[in-house]
Amino acid sequence: MSAPTSFESTLTRAWLRRGWLACLLWPLSLLFGAVALTRRTLYRSGLKQATRLEVPVVVVGNVFVGGTGKTPLAIWLVQALRQAGYTPGVISRGYGSAQAEARPVTSGSKASEVGDEPLLIAAAKSRQKGRPN
Repeated sequence: MSAPTSFESTLTRAWLRRGWLACLLWPLSLLFGAVALTRRTLYRSGLKQATRLEVPVVVVGNVFVGGTGKTPLAIWLVQALRQAGYTPGVISRGYGSAQAEARPVTSGSKASEVGDEPLLIAAAKSRQKGRPN
């Protein structure tokens, strides 16, 4: 899994400790909240339309960058859905990838191409395919 950069770590620690750096960042949090409220209002009023997909979608994410267990949860969720008879697909941003375009993750993929976490998820998914239900 990708280790957060020292900049990300510094910002996360500062925000959680509510120190002087967090105080400096507080106006940005207000701006972010205003943007989120505006977007929510546009969707609720119908001025902005959500895209309806033909398949169910589960998002595994949160506001923290790394180290909160998103990848292990995604792996567990894929395994649980497969055991329940579903054929889940996983879409990942591929953090750490040098490539911008979407691509499938295969056993021959390199972490520099697709990111290390998608490789972990694909490896867990392929290991389970060989197991009897």
